Amino acid sequence: MEIITHENDCEKRLLTNDYCPNPAMKNCFQTQFFTCTLRKIELCGQTLNQFHVDEGAQFLLMHLTVHNMTNEILSMFKEDFYIKFDGEGPFEPEEEFGVTHQFPDTYALKPNEEMKGVLVFLIAQDTKKIVFSYTEYFDDESEGKTYRLKYDLKS
Repeated sequence: MEIITHENDCEKRLLTNDYCPNPAMKNCFQTQFFTCTLRKIELCGQTLNQFHVDEGAQFLLMHLTVHNMTNEILSMFKEDFYIKFDGEGPFEPEEEFGVTHQFPDTYALKPNEEMKGVLVFLIAQDTKKIVFSYTEYFDDESEGKTYRLKYDLKS
């Protein structure tokens, strides 16, 4: 997985030692309803567009593709996905930050349709590990499987 970090007005690419119990699913997971592919992780520092966070925090952008594998319309929510960093969390994606293609709060995918977009998170500046997750919840409010993608953020 390639991670892009922005420091002092320049872009730096990091390669990580990814945790991956199944190499075939290194940056992707498949649920009963959809596949989610993590295309890129971007560490943006303390400033994102016109927004600025306090010292000790930074913006994290997760560039995703979500593909509906069912024969029905699939309703999705931005809050379906969350992260943990260095054992803290879980944290839901942030509200609108004016990022191009940022996922809306809710969206629907037609059968076999996919959507590319970005989720924005705030994490600690000295974060070493992140876990990107999705947990299945069903109409009867029961909980299903949790899918996780784990990454080390090392320079």
